[in-house]
Amino acid sequence: MATKQSTAPDVFTGVRARLEPFQGILIRISAVVLFLLIWEWYAGTQPDYLFPQLGVVVEAFGRQIREFGLVSAYASTMATVFIGYAIAVVVGVAVGLGMGLDKRIEVTLDPYVSAMYVAPVSALIPIIIMVGGSSFESKVFVVFLFVVFEMIINTMNGTKTVPEGLVNAGRSFGSSRPTIIRRIIIPYTLPYIFAGMRLGIGRAIKGVILAELLIEFSNLGAVIREWEQMFQIAGVLSVTLLLMVTGVVLTRAVSAIRDRIITWEADGGDH
Repeated sequence: MATKQSTAPDVFTGVRARLEPFQGILIRISAVVLFLLIWEWYAGTQPDYLFPQLGVVVEAFGRQIREFGLVSAYASTMATVFIGYAIAVVVGVAVGLGMGLDKRIEVTLDPYVSAMYVAPVSALIPIIIMVGGSSFESKVFVVFLFVVFEMIINTMNGTKTVPEGLVNAGRSFGSSRPTIIRRIIIPYTLPYIFAGMRLGIGRAIKGVILAELLIEFSNLGAVIREWEQMFQIAGVLSVTLLLMVTGVVLTRAVSAIRDRIITWEADGGDH
């Protein structure tokens, strides 16, 4: 009996140890399955024109690919996202570093950055249309506005976490200002930059759909509008789910890049 009692915990411990590397994946899969079950249950209590079942949404998705040019629309929308996002990251990091390293730049720009960060971009759409028209550049600019201030604020905050003693140590060894920025300040700021990049992905996707609905009916915005006008909620939900999955995948990609670049945090935070 004693042997059996001591063996049972060992078996459970062994199973748990084998499953531990997959724990995160299992939790995510379980969450998705639970979400789908709740969707199906609730959809079964509602008519399809209010909240369709997943099969209806999948059918609408297939029809959008066959008849509404969903693939090309998606590619064009994501091109706008990537261009606006990339420009915003570069500009945001540069301005954020400048504000974090130079008090005069921070005092000068901070009121404008704070104001633009909370300003509703949709209210600026008429001005953007008047200046840039219903052009591709205007849509890229909207994406840029959605992302750049997130990047500026995160980068600026990151520079303020750099220990002054470490900077002084660099100076005492004769390091130039560019070397200190490259070797000390930017590495300390990287976690904040990547945090801004992660948040910026969701904002970029929101921005491009807003631009495609308000500046010019094009790409995924046009697909959404067409299905809205037909009162087909399944088609709207299919595009929405596509954008949600895209956001999750891109966010995970940024996190993977971050984990490859920032290795010191896994070692207890020593730079």
